[in-house]
Amino acid sequence: MTGTEYDIAVVGAGIVGAACGYWAAREGFRTIVLERSRPASGTTAAGMGHVVVIDDHPGLLELTRYSQQLWREVGPALPPSAGYRPTGTVWVATNEAEVRAGEARGARLRGHGIGCRALGPDELRSLEPSLRPGLPGGLLVEDDLLVDPVGVTEYFLDHARKLGATLRSGAAVTAVAPGGPVVDGQRISARATIVASGVETPALVPELSVRPRRGVLLHLPQPVPPVRHQVAELAYLAGAAGDDPLSLALNLHPLADGTVLLGATREWIGRETTVPAVLLERLRDRARRLAPGIADLPSRETRVGFRPATPDHRPWIGPLPGRDGVWAAVGHEGLGVTASIGTGRLVVDQIAGRRPAIAPQPYLPGRAGGATWADRVGAPSA
Repeated sequence: MTGTEYDIAVVGAGIVGAACGYWAAREGFRTIVLERSRPASGTTAAGMGHVVVIDDHPGLLELTRYSQQLWREVGPALPPSAGYRPTGTVWVATNEAEVRAGEARGARLRGHGIGCRALGPDELRSLEPSLRPGLPGGLLVEDDLLVDPVGVTEYFLDHARKLGATLRSGAAVTAVAPGGPVVDGQRISARATIVASGVETPALVPELSVRPRRGVLLHLPQPVPPVRHQVAELAYLAGAAGDDPLSLALNLHPLADGTVLLGATREWIGRETTVPAVLLERLRDRARRLAPGIADLPSRETRVGFRPATPDHRPWIGPLPGRDGVWAAVGHEGLGVTASIGTGRLVVDQIAGRRPAIAPQPYLPGRAGGATWADRVGAPSA
């Protein structure tokens, strides 16, 4: 045991763990954040910074909408390095069936107070001139935001430290149990431990089913004309919610420096970091069909990350059954950036004994329908 006793120990300093530390410190808890490598050096560094409301499950809708509200509250205090920009998302339809799907999605979102409107072909091209002529329309979700995941993680941790929290990098946690996590054979005394370790979670908490789902992005120079909003195919939503071995749909993310990230892929391929040229060519081919001026820009880098996915595509957030004092904040798959701020608040509110702003039941470890990958027919292998 160390000489210091903490109220809360957070395992993992990606964007989710940083958000947990941020809210814990704001609450006045004595807090330590433990990171085996460097903050934001894993999945957080490899992702886009798209803050998006997702409505394919009521629980995801509540969590992402709540998180987006918190982002808007925190946004004015964020430094320029956080890349906070309320640009909105342009969802692109490639056929009339997708136009109708976009209209139906817009109606659902408006029913929950989320600003959005349908786009015809001319307005679609006016908003995003990089898109090819002839696309039938789309949907503008005005409330969506952009952030820089690494910059935001640094802000959360810096703010927590100013409030008295401790950050320990290079601290590999080998076990979590009632009483606190273990680092280098020593237990760090903590009343509550929040596990926010992404795809590394099963090594610490085997009962939490988390599988890596690889994503690949290309970092491209500034296109002409520039991308103004987050731009994504409506087909991307179906791929994100499904379990196909490979899903691929156009997703363009403009960075604050004028460059752009081109994605996005989702693959069940374990922790393989080598990206075959054929996959990158398929990604560019997708862009050629929708944004041809962007497709063949030279790549600055290829980003590879591993989204922590759960069997029902909802994160594990809350107390672990049978592990007194151990809490989960993992399994967000592609929504880690969006839901980080809401996840941290949801967990810390529960630890503080306060009723959360949204119901925690859809995310609780041990919930019905979300137990293990083995329960799923045709479940992807590790």
